[in-house]
Amino acid sequence: MFSKFSEEAQRVLVNAKREMLKLKHPYIGSEHLVLAILANDSYISRQLKSYQLTYKRFKDEIIKIIGVGSEINKWFLYTPLLKQTVETAILNAKEVDKPVSSEHLFLAILEEGEGIAIRLIIGMGIDIEKMYSDLMPKNDVSRVKNKKKLIIEDYSVDLTKKADNNELDPVVGRDKEINRLIEILSRRCKNNPLLIGDAGVGKTAIVEELSRQIVAKEVPDTLQNKRILSLSTAVLVAGTKYRGEFEERISKIIKEVENNQDIILFIDEVHTLVGAGGAEGAIDASNILKPALARGKIKLIGATTTDEYKSFIAQDRALDRRFQIININEPNKEETLLILKKLNPIYEGFHGVKVDDNILKLIIELSSKYIYERKQPDKAIDILDEVCAKVSLKSDYKTNDITALKQNLTKIIKEKNKMIIENNFELASTLKEEEQKLESKINSLELKIMTKNKNKQVTKEDVAHIVNIKTKIPIYEIDKESIKNLNKLEVVLKERIFGQDEAINTIVNITKRIKLGYKQENKPESILLIGKSGVGKTYLIKEYAKELFENNFIRLDMTEFKESHSISKILGAPPGYLGYNDNKNILEEIKNKPHALVLLDEIDKAHPEVLNIFFQILDEGSIKDSKGNVVRFDNNIIFMTANANCNYDNIGFHDNKNTFNNLSNYINPLLINRINHIIKMENLTETEIRKIIKNKLKQKQQELKLKAINLSVNNNIIKEILELSNYKETGARKIEKIVNNKIDSMIIDNIIDGKTDIKISSIV
Repeated sequence: MFSKFSEEAQRVLVNAKREMLKLKHPYIGSEHLVLAILANDSYISRQLKSYQLTYKRFKDEIIKIIGVGSEINKWFLYTPLLKQTVETAILNAKEVDKPVSSEHLFLAILEEGEGIAIRLIIGMGIDIEKMYSDLMPKNDVSRVKNKKKLIIEDYSVDLTKKADNNELDPVVGRDKEINRLIEILSRRCKNNPLLIGDAGVGKTAIVEELSRQIVAKEVPDTLQNKRILSLSTAVLVAGTKYRGEFEERISKIIKEVENNQDIILFIDEVHTLVGAGGAEGAIDASNILKPALARGKIKLIGATTTDEYKSFIAQDRALDRRFQIININEPNKEETLLILKKLNPIYEGFHGVKVDDNILKLIIELSSKYIYERKQPDKAIDILDEVCAKVSLKSDYKTNDITALKQNLTKIIKEKNKMIIENNFELASTLKEEEQKLESKINSLELKIMTKNKNKQVTKEDVAHIVNIKTKIPIYEIDKESIKNLNKLEVVLKERIFGQDEAINTIVNITKRIKLGYKQENKPESILLIGKSGVGKTYLIKEYAKELFENNFIRLDMTEFKESHSISKILGAPPGYLGYNDNKNILEEIKNKPHALVLLDEIDKAHPEVLNIFFQILDEGSIKDSKGNVVRFDNNIIFMTANANCNYDNIGFHDNKNTFNNLSNYINPLLINRINHIIKMENLTETEIRKIIKNKLKQKQQELKLKAINLSVNNNIIKEILELSNYKETGARKIEKIVNNKIDSMIIDNIIDGKTDIKISSIV
């Protein structure tokens, strides 16, 4: 920033700090800046002597009114008013194309018209209005009088001004696109670039970088001293109630831009021009702009996404041909890493934390792997910002205490200033002492927090936590607690499911490999359970999902997909059909649950055309819905079940010819070839059926116990249920039905009779 100041002005600013230290004040304010100006032998200080405003007299006035502090402050804190004063001086100097001088600084203090310095000067009996009028150079007075604000400035943001104030983040790796942008803007006509790319790839950032290059004089002569104004279509339309108002407003803006050749318009979401302001009988913004764009009288940079370009701009060929397209692609991982490295110091400084390069690489890896719907570098920058914020908030010191102290300080300063205005300097001096004590306390607390935060390191666990919050996907390869839960999974499943120990062992081992990242990249893991009806295929998957996936469980009963047209339940209705605009399809549900377990129950019952969808999902890990949106299955586990009684061992790859032939009797061979793991569910023996019956009865007893009812059953009942279940044919399928129908009816009769101790010896 010092490059904008003359050497003399730089000395004045440095001396203002020294004056603050001499007076032992806790801040640098306008009064210290005036002291530094008066101490300097310059044109303005000599002029001020004619008003009896000298260094000694002004310093005596400060000591008299404000006093001298008790100790030297180690921190250089600028008052908000002084910051505003310096900004005003910079703007005033820029308008006359000169570096900031001490004259600009003093005149800026007078322009602000408030603050300690102004109060002291007024207290000395000096007319600041006359002083301002006398000191303002004649050419500057005429500049102020003749300066007319452009209409466009009310509806836009000056990006070059933001770049000049260092308010824009740096851009890396877009040299090719920026050079192309400069080439198009330098054309004689049709000099209107259109940046097209997915949301989040950095279209706006490229324009901001061009603004920075213009300010830094790093552009060709054709773009030197240009201003890039970001125009908002929504703000343009706002407040135009009557027909003709919008057309008049945008026509005036176009005329202003034509008359001010230093202006380059930038419209983000440029597709919103189509239809903007186009009420009945009126023409929209795009049609008003077309002639000016064609003539090359104005330069317009547009930015939009590929889909919106096709839907709005490409449909209007007359508008489309006015633009020169620049495609902005998503950066790869290496380019994204360079971007994050460039931005990292900014986020470290803002949040007061430390982020090393390994964490940046992890952010890129996890955001690419788990966040599908957004693009790099936007999603990686979001995670970086959020994880830094999370870590910075881990403070041992309560920020509420500082907030309360600052609120109290504001009240004291207001009261002190009021006393100065009322010439009650004795009370103002007392309030000043309180102000200094509070500022010292606040500085001490803030220093402790800052020191504490500087030692805060962003960890892998912090990044995993943020990704988990955003996606609801547990990051097992990093989250140690989640890994521990996998070790308990086998025990839990074996307590609930009987007779399928081998299948459970296989599923748990597969799960461990999946969760630790040992799986095919960009593809879902697929597991097929085969066995007779009633052996517990669906029940095992439901219990497995309950432990690992909670509510992220999607079950498709494939018996509902026996017809070819039922494919629309998965992909959505085709264009032109009823329901096309509804998002009520299976893929939409999976899109909203990227970590879901998907169960295709009884897959052998589905229509072959429906199964064809899953060929692509298992092969490529993604599929497009009826609207062309890509739905990915990278982090899904797809379970399938089929009723079959094949005599074979559990397999992972299909190298057994007999096994393949057996399965092909039930399931399409093309689908079998794409399944990662096929697991056989064993037929249940009498011993295992007895265990299941005992478990069901135990559950029934626990349910009744909650209602203060004791249930006792005879061992003979287990034998009766066993005989009724026909387990050799139906497995365990009938057991729950028998318990609910036979035993529940007897329990209900006993409850109606007022009994709380119920004994059942037989159900036959």
